[in-house]
Amino acid sequence: MNIRHTLSLTLVLSLSFSVFFSSCSKEQVSLVEREKLFTLSYGRFEDEIDLFQLDSQSTGPDTQIFMKDGMFYIANSGSKKILQLTSFGDLLSVYYNPETNPVPSFAESVSPEAGTASSSVTTTRKAISYPFNHPVYLSVDSLKRLFIVDQVPQERFEYDNEDQVILRDVVLRFNLDGRFVDYLGQEGPGGTPFPPIIGVYNNTRNETIVMAKTQVGIKVFWYNDEGTLLFRIPVSFKNLPSPYEKDKVILSSLEKIIPDPDSRRIYLKIDYYAEIIDPATQSNAGISYDRSCVYPFDIDAAKYGDRIDVPSYNGVDKDNLGTLTFKKPYEFLGITSSGWIFLSTPQQGGYALEILDTKSRRIHKRTLSVREDELAYNALMLSNDGILSALLATSYDASVVWWRTDALIGEIRR
Repeated sequence: MNIRHTLSLTLVLSLSFSVFFSSCSKEQVSLVEREKLFTLSYGRFEDEIDLFQLDSQSTGPDTQIFMKDGMFYIANSGSKKILQLTSFGDLLSVYYNPETNPVPSFAESVSPEAGTASSSVTTTRKAISYPFNHPVYLSVDSLKRLFIVDQVPQERFEYDNEDQVILRDVVLRFNLDGRFVDYLGQEGPGGTPFPPIIGVYNNTRNETIVMAKTQVGIKVFWYNDEGTLLFRIPVSFKNLPSPYEKDKVILSSLEKIIPDPDSRRIYLKIDYYAEIIDPATQSNAGISYDRSCVYPFDIDAAKYGDRIDVPSYNGVDKDNLGTLTFKKPYEFLGITSSGWIFLSTPQQGGYALEILDTKSRRIHKRTLSVREDELAYNALMLSNDGILSALLATSYDASVVWWRTDALIGEIRR
């Protein structure tokens, strides 16, 4: 008998101590060497992607990249397809909507029944036909099963009156051979569509974690390897943990929730903004960014671990009027199996990168080089072993690159 748990994340926390990170002021911020792996052309052929037919009615990113064990998966909503490629750019599989894509040159002529998937397999490459609507986020588990976030047809949209949100998204599941198995909804296989999904993940237990956003918070759905719902965790925007005294006026902003790659734990990254008081009038003059924290939450124990205070990005703007210093929050990219937190933010010439070890409190500061002409569209992805990959788009093509940041944290497997 499977037990479903509903856990509440509350504001009242008793945290025994905080983990603070510090870095040496003399540390040289060096550039991480970037390796260009392959390039993709724009178009509708099997080995091309479409970044210029964005649907203005859709929300969320158009194209996402996922890397596991040196294999790359690219979900391209513009052409309604998913590509699987090696690190050399060799195309292994294409999952495509036949209404928006030509039949791949290596596929047999197959006419799938409406609403079903079919596959044409050669000795080295697969072509899988499926009527995608808006494929975007994706993940792959250790069994090489593919999980793709897609939207149901508009006539199947539902409306949740309690959360005041449209229920439209599902998670499609394909097996190792490319065969469509089923889809996950809120209750499990074939269930009610989710609110807009903002992330799908698989851990080392082959469990599936789905993050969905509503008007009032984020809902975390946790399934076992067969798709049975284990946990449903509502995280309210109004009920977030805080490091401040209760009488201090603070605006809390939940930036992202990311699951642990190995354990039943989630990490909440929260940014805090304090009110600005005008010294002359003593009135509220707005808000300014103050600090950021990451809170680990143990699913089985239903409680928080020790708060992790993460650094802010300190920048300098110069113009004809002088120099202005400022600080802003980093974006939470993810956490590795060994407990390194990756944070980044755009800066001139690319991205500033902070890597924090939750165990030793060590910090690495690095810079990722991204040219200005590569910023037409870009998507970053962190693997469980600490490799940063990206899809960088220019006006004429898109490149897949990676930075071997696993070398910084000792994760290179020889």
